[in-house]
Amino acid sequence: MIAAGGNGRSPGARTLLSVEGLVRHFGGVRAVDGASFTIEEGTISALIGPNGSGKTTTVNLIAGALRPQAGRVAFDGVDIAGRLPHQVAGHRLIRTFQISREFAAMTVLENLMVSPLHQSGERLWNVLFRPGRYRAEERAHLEQALAVLDEFGLYAKRDDYAGNLSGGQKRLLELARAVMAEPRLLLLDEPMAGINPALTDRVAEHVLRLRDAGVTFLLVEHNLEIVERICDHVVVLALGSTLATGTMAELRQDEAVVRAYLTGGGA
Repeated sequence: MIAAGGNGRSPGARTLLSVEGLVRHFGGVRAVDGASFTIEEGTISALIGPNGSGKTTTVNLIAGALRPQAGRVAFDGVDIAGRLPHQVAGHRLIRTFQISREFAAMTVLENLMVSPLHQSGERLWNVLFRPGRYRAEERAHLEQALAVLDEFGLYAKRDDYAGNLSGGQKRLLELARAVMAEPRLLLLDEPMAGINPALTDRVAEHVLRLRDAGVTFLLVEHNLEIVERICDHVVVLALGSTLATGTMAELRQDEAVVRAYLTGGGA
């Protein structure tokens, strides 16, 4: 049984991510139109809303896949709006995708070994003149990768090609790769989509375990049962704007949220 999430925002908690007045239009379509919210450190937050409400576009704007036309994204007080994805990741703000993006022709273990940030072996100088340094780092990464694979139940698959994994195993691999980057904030885009209930529970348990280890989460999720069970805080988007924030229990009492999302009605 998965334990329930927290009871909303803690007094005096530290803001890790702040989104203010975020805007992104595609022609005449207002995909994100003034979205604003904050995410507190050490919490699991969800971004929910009807289809077309701007959830994935918002994640892409935060992660650097898209440039906002207006607004601010601050991570730990640093404005990262408009930075490239690798620059955002360099702040240890890591994202996953709706569709798993494993390196199919590499083994499961190799997928994890390429994930840590700022590896010494990426610089030719270190390879040529500091071989001991990068080899020691590689051994440390190997030990870490094997431990992470064991935690995620993928150790037995370590030498298999990632492209041969099942859909559920690819979901786990995606999360395991993100963990190898030692994230402070993990953006998960529909992590429960397309997987069976047993695996949904496993992914949820991993998220809770990582939260307890200090990782902050913002996840886009349609499974409201999971949102209610594990999330401390929920942000509702509608038509690209923030409609409401709070716990799921609070949002179920909000008539605007019920009309716009929970019953599938109009805003």
